Amino acid sequence: MIINSSLASIIALAALAVGAAAPDFEAVSHDGEKITLSQLRQQGPVMLVFLRGFS
Repeated sequence: MIINSSLASIIALAALAVGAAAPDFEAVSHDGEKITLSQLRQQGPVMLVFLRGFS
């Protein structure tokens, strides 16, 4: 896929810098429970993993 330079610039500006804190968000866990990043951070460090192509 070819990405034009304007789109690449927008993506680069939206990316977080290395070591920057991720913004808080709400998601649904694997068992259907709503969770927020801030709730998880209260328990300790958090590692986010995004899997693509799974239903």
